[in-house]
Amino acid sequence: MKRIFYSWPVLIFLLLIVLLVGKGVWGVYKSEKVSLFNKRFSEKEYEELKKRSDLVSEEIKVLKTDKGVEAEIRDKFRVVKEGEQLAIVINSNDVEEEIITKKENFWKRIWHLWRD
Repeated sequence: MKRIFYSWPVLIFLLLIVLLVGKGVWGVYKSEKVSLFNKRFSEKEYEELKKRSDLVSEEIKVLKTDKGVEAEIRDKFRVVKEGEQLAIVINSNDVEEEIITKKENFWKRIWHLWRD
């Protein structure tokens, strides 16, 4: 019996079985790694969607009130109620910079063009 088990054909057959089982184990290992990655990605995406869902729920609560609807309409369409006036405020720093650049004389503008 010992002579049959230690023969070359039986040893080659056992080696083939070990290789086939090892290949299956390797496939399961790779599948487990991919599944773990997908699980982590899905959990992160779920958390982000939950946060967005909470924000949207809060916005919906605000829009269910008359003041919320009015504020949204005023913001999106720039409308006012009857008897109100719309005032658009311009940042004063921007206006001063425009005035300063417009006051430069012709030669300074040419000099800046060559220098840049």
